[in-house]
Amino acid sequence: MSTYIDKKFINMVSAQLQNFKWKKENLANCRCPICGDSSKNKNKARGFFYQKGNDFFYKCHNCSVGQNLYNFLKDVAPSLCKEYSLERYRNGENGKSNYKKPKEEDLFRFKNSKPKFKKKDKLLDGLVCLTELTDEHVAVKFANMRMIPKQHFKLLYYTDDFTKFAGKLDGDNTLYGKEERLVIPFFNSHGDVVACQGRALNMADEVRARETVKYITIKGDKSIDRLWYGLWRVDPKKRVYVVEGPIDSLFLENATAMVGAGALKEIPLRFGNSKMTYILDNEPRNRQICAYIEKLIELDRDVCIWPDNISEKDINDMVYRMSTRKIQKLIDDNTYRGLEARLRFREWRKV
Repeated sequence: MSTYIDKKFINMVSAQLQNFKWKKENLANCRCPICGDSSKNKNKARGFFYQKGNDFFYKCHNCSVGQNLYNFLKDVAPSLCKEYSLERYRNGENGKSNYKKPKEEDLFRFKNSKPKFKKKDKLLDGLVCLTELTDEHVAVKFANMRMIPKQHFKLLYYTDDFTKFAGKLDGDNTLYGKEERLVIPFFNSHGDVVACQGRALNMADEVRARETVKYITIKGDKSIDRLWYGLWRVDPKKRVYVVEGPIDSLFLENATAMVGAGALKEIPLRFGNSKMTYILDNEPRNRQICAYIEKLIELDRDVCIWPDNISEKDINDMVYRMSTRKIQKLIDDNTYRGLEARLRFREWRKV
């Protein structure tokens, strides 16, 4: 009965969702109403409703939002949310998922002591580390093409069946296609894999590239609204550089990457007394990035605002024409806070 109610309310809210369509009986797709999806391509639709057990969940592969249907309706259609809750309650349910919050452990709050790692997490069984592949392999070719430093190959993995791997991590294998991807694991302080990003590798074909979600983020715990990549590589006593994507973090010294809007709300305990610089992509027309920068300025954080002579979108694009040392200096020379940041941000948005 709950499945029928969930589908009924997905159909009801679909009138408010751009590019909505049912792809399968238990899978629907739309442009994400939370982040607005792609600002460059109006046909991009990276929001998905998918069934797990008797319930439907929502997941966006652009902004990484993941929530049950109750919370999605609460954010997008509050009036429908009340109806939905009443109908589920009338049928002996509470309209919320059965997820139980884990006990005390905070997966991403490392204390000052260094995490102790065990051997390779069993979730990574079946994946192949890039250090074990030849230069001719598609994943190594991709890493070399993106100029990822070879010392970081040990952090990256390859799978030829992302569906199978995703099912092991989040218990769902209906949302992802059987395709090869570069896998970037996120670890907690015990060395357990708690999330990962899968980066599409076969993007040469233009038609396929349009139909493929470039990055897919999956989490073992869907209640987490923030992910931090590489916390265990960072020395909190030095200045910490916070970038948008895991791959960008591999080019800077002492860098971590935040994934998800929730990362702006709360700094990990490990960075309690750290000096931090936030570096977002160089996209002044991107509403989501502009909103993030405004929030960082409001929170009185140090933020890099790229100079006008930089045309590249992100750090990974910049490494093609300048050294990582120059990029790091460029960031330091263009880091602002407070009123100065606000004034420089206004200029940057006009570019």
